[in-house]
Amino acid sequence: MKQTKHVKAARAFLLAAAATCLFPTVTAYAIEGWNKVGDEWQYLNREDQPVTNAFKKSKEDWFYLGDSGVLLKNRIFSYGGSDYYVDQDGRMAKNAWVFIDHESDPDSNYGDGGWHYFGADGKGYRAKGKGFRKEIDGQYYAFDENGNMLTGWIDEEGNVLSDEDPFVNARYYADADGALYTNRWLYYDWGSHLTSEVTGRSYEDYEKMWFYFGADSKKYRSRAGEQPFQRDINGATYGFDEKGVMIEWWDKVASISNAVRSNPTADERVRYYDGYDGGPLMKNKWLWMYPSANLDENANLDLESSWWRTDSKGRAYRNKILKVGGREYAFDGIGRMKTGFVLFDRAKSEFVAQYDVDAWSAKDFIEGNMYGIEKADLYLFSPDEMNDGSMQAGKEITVELADGPRTFAFAPSGKAYGSRNYLQKKDNKFYINGLRLDAPEDAGYGIVIQNIGTLSTPQYRFFVVDKNGKIVSGRRVLNTGEGYILVYNGQFIGFSGDEDAPRWRNSGSAGAGFYHYDRSERDHFARGLIAGPNTTVTKNDVPDDLALFIADPN
Repeated sequence: MKQTKHVKAARAFLLAAAATCLFPTVTAYAIEGWNKVGDEWQYLNREDQPVTNAFKKSKEDWFYLGDSGVLLKNRIFSYGGSDYYVDQDGRMAKNAWVFIDHESDPDSNYGDGGWHYFGADGKGYRAKGKGFRKEIDGQYYAFDENGNMLTGWIDEEGNVLSDEDPFVNARYYADADGALYTNRWLYYDWGSHLTSEVTGRSYEDYEKMWFYFGADSKKYRSRAGEQPFQRDINGATYGFDEKGVMIEWWDKVASISNAVRSNPTADERVRYYDGYDGGPLMKNKWLWMYPSANLDENANLDLESSWWRTDSKGRAYRNKILKVGGREYAFDGIGRMKTGFVLFDRAKSEFVAQYDVDAWSAKDFIEGNMYGIEKADLYLFSPDEMNDGSMQAGKEITVELADGPRTFAFAPSGKAYGSRNYLQKKDNKFYINGLRLDAPEDAGYGIVIQNIGTLSTPQYRFFVVDKNGKIVSGRRVLNTGEGYILVYNGQFIGFSGDEDAPRWRNSGSAGAGFYHYDRSERDHFARGLIAGPNTTVTKNDVPDDLALFIADPN
């Protein structure tokens, strides 16, 4: 059937409609990517619009498009709660230090400017609470809440201190390069008018002020009041006070007792840090030094030095007789080594007094005139302290007293024979407070009187000693140059001032005994008996110039 024109047109319309259903309409889009407009770069999205306030990557680098959609350059800015920096070409900084100035922070949003660090993700380091310490390339740095690197003295909260004495409250320190001192010494040469509680010394007296910062970058300091904080550093021990200053010379003891006038005593053992050699604690060492003012103000002012000895913990021995290297040494109540005559009580554990050997006479030892000698044991330590100063024990020794040389003797323990004013007989000799009782040179003999009874009922014994202190035994007639001492059975029984020496007679007119003898008379013994075995002797029978010592019970 022949189709009409209208039928053909209808068929064409239907075919077009069917084609429309089978093939939907496609919209044309622009290509997303970088686009340069003049000298500026943009990043166009699929709608051909500039991207704003977002990062976009090109090869290995990230770039930031600002509010206007233009690539941001040489700016620090905040994005997503973190800080970033893009350089002169717009690249985001990574693992890099950047100095932020007014040009890169025109609105001063980050303070007055300074160094910032941006990590591997491009985020800037900044303080968060107390977390202001960051590690970068093996070193530690501190940053404030704006991300500025901190230098100088820094406290526990991350604040930079700039007062007159910033070290007092500081825990950290960084030089101009920003690296926190870690396992490192700091020399501080600004000085201070403050005083250390641990040492009691003004910092004005310090030749140098040193600080040490540990593995956590924190300053070492004492936290226990007046007790030093001690740490081993490179094989030596150092002490630090409450402000962190390294201790030089002495630490301070809490108190000094002067109840005993000759023995100021520290309530604890003092420590010494060698300021001449960098400040290490002296352990198991001898040291020659004057005491701190806290220990002895006068000796400190006079720079009166003494020897001291420390133990394995650096504490000076005190109130002790101590054996060092096979020899014994004496130390007083604060720790000074003492020489000369030294008095100790309680089994060598309480120093009482010290006396120079030439400060006293033999009479002082006989009469016990020295303070403390009646209540303590006497020892002798070599007066030559620069060469020895050790105890003289187990022997007789000549000592140059104020009135000349005299002989003293000491037991193997070092204790003087006859200590505490008690007469002691040893090896057929008498000693009182260590002094051997010798007869005068001119007389050759002397008499020691000992009461073995009581004061109310005395029983005296009379011993004759020669000029070497040896007790005369047996029966003897001894010429003193002024007369004759008569000895029977080792005891003095009389004295004669005759020109001729008395003679012993077993069967004289008055029985056995010593008789006057006169060779000019026909009867040589006519004057009779002087003294015999039954003669009662009293103290008054002893010539005053021959009486060396009278020992009554206390």
